[in-house]
Amino acid sequence: MNDGGTPRRASHGAVFRSSLLVALGWYVVVPAAVLVAWSGLPVAPGRDCSAMFSCLSPVEQVGLFMIFVGLPVLLGAAVVTVAVAALLARVVRWPVVTGTVSALCGVVGVAALVAAGQGFR
Repeated sequence: MNDGGTPRRASHGAVFRSSLLVALGWYVVVPAAVLVAWSGLPVAPGRDCSAMFSCLSPVEQVGLFMIFVGLPVLLGAAVVTVAVAALLARVVRWPVVTGTVSALCGVVGVAALVAAGQGFR
């Protein structure tokens, strides 16, 4: 019957899994939005395509960027995201908040590491 209307709290594992799905959604939606915005930019009419990689489409540019830069950065951000999500899922019981904050921490953490690496050169 009715137990007084008290909501059940989700388990830590369910919150953690749901927050990882939210973070994965952010890692897919933001680059997709950038790609859509980038593909709508007009191309200069008089381009010289004799040099290597000079006339790539926006999709090809993003693919090349992901191969050389994006995958290592994404891997580092994913590691930080999983660690932060595991910690936050114990305290915050809303997967949307936990996933969004952990994805943001992953991106900021990797950006800080890249900036620190640039400072040591």
